[in-house]
Amino acid sequence: MNNQLKKLVADFGGTHLRIGISNGLEINNISKIRYNNEASSIKLISNYINDFKDIDQIRICAAGPIENEKIEITNSNLIISKKEISEFSKIDDVVIFNDAEAACNYLPVIKKESYKTVNYGKSLNNNFAYIALGTGLGVSGVQKLKNKSVVFSGEGGYCHIPYTANDTISRDVINIIQDDYPRISSERLISGPGLSLIFKALCLLKDYKLNLSSEEIVLNAVKNKKGFEYDACKILFELLGKFSASIALVYGARGGVFLSGGLLERLFPILPNDLLLKNFLINGRMQEYVNNIPLHIINDDLVSLKGCAAYQE
Repeated sequence: MNNQLKKLVADFGGTHLRIGISNGLEINNISKIRYNNEASSIKLISNYINDFKDIDQIRICAAGPIENEKIEITNSNLIISKKEISEFSKIDDVVIFNDAEAACNYLPVIKKESYKTVNYGKSLNNNFAYIALGTGLGVSGVQKLKNKSVVFSGEGGYCHIPYTANDTISRDVINIIQDDYPRISSERLISGPGLSLIFKALCLLKDYKLNLSSEEIVLNAVKNKKGFEYDACKILFELLGKFSASIALVYGARGGVFLSGGLLERLFPILPNDLLLKNFLINGRMQEYVNNIPLHIINDDLVSLKGCAAYQE
């Protein structure tokens, strides 16, 4: 495939669309558009571009699983249909991805300024894992083979919630939430909506009734490190660290684990510096394996969009 063909690239997140035109890895005319749950993908794209005569390919990713060449955005009513987009644009070469899968296409060529390192391990192979913390919990892996990247996409966010030690606040919180669900998946708690559930459970533990959105919790946590909001954010990071170690093992990601998401970027500076790392590091079996894996936090919110541009068949 000629990687210099002009592409329309788009990343539909839980609340925002990022869209642009790429020629190779360079993306131009990028727009960030906020949308509501009733938005139409075709309408959003047409608001950005009406004339596709200079476009050769379309590469679109979204926050949700692919079923029958469609993606239903996690925690939203928006649907991305490959067929509808192809018919609307009159372009046959359309590829849709899960957003975590798209980001993985970019990891083998990611620039150092696009991330900060939490665990300075030694990269021992060309396997990488990617975890996106946002409205949902996206998980994918990628293996670089010669000049080609092979992405392994799945629904790792729906794995069971990581084990936490008994006699801890974290365990008490999970026990409370467990009463309302037949099974607690990782995404149920390690996500924006999950942060609200954690906060609500903490309040119940203290006989204090208050429901806040994840946005309100984060804003309050930034202002006050002694409130339940801050404690809820700490529990979220504890679970994220443990989950990241499990994903590293599943993908054999000795090249590195990359964490991403706006929620992660906002919380990392205000939480204890070692909170994420100490929950990523493990004891016992496979300790040396995991503890030598580099752990990075991506500070580039265009990583999935760049992955759409980097994709090669």
